Amino acid sequence: MNYIDIKEASEATGKSEKTIRRLINKTESNAFVDKSNSKIIIDVNYLFSVYPPIKKGKNEVRQSLDMGNKESSHMELINLKNKLVIYEQELKHKESLLNEKDNRILDLQKAMQLLEAHKEQQPIIKKRWWQF
Repeated sequence: MNYIDIKEASEATGKSEKTIRRLINKTESNAFVDKSNSKIIIDVNYLFSVYPPIKKGKNEVRQSLDMGNKESSHMELINLKNKLVIYEQELKHKESLLNEKDNRILDLQKAMQLLEAHKEQQPIIKKRWWQF
C-alpha cells in the first residue's frame, strides 16, 4: 500500500490540511491511517476514494492555452476594430444617401406645388363640341 503524509495529501487533493486531518480523525478511516515516527500518513487509495485527485498537468496546459488565447484575442480585437471602421463608413454612406433622397423628395414636392399653382392661374376654357 502507498502512503503519503498530510501535506502531500492536501496538495494531491486540493483540500486544506485541516480537511485531511478531519478525515484522518474519523473512526472509519482508522484502518487506512498509520501514525508512526511522529508522522501521520494515510493510504493513497482511501484518500482518493474520498477526495478525487487533482491532475497536475492540467495547470500547465491551462497556462499554455492562456498564452495562445492572448495572441488570438489580440488578433480578434484587431479584426473587430477593422470591422467597426468598415461599419462606420457604411453608416456614413447610408446617411449621405438618405440625405440625398430627402433633398430629391423636397425638390419634387416644390415642383408639384409650382405645377398646381400654374394650373390654378390659367382659366379653364370649355370648348364647345360643335366648334372646330
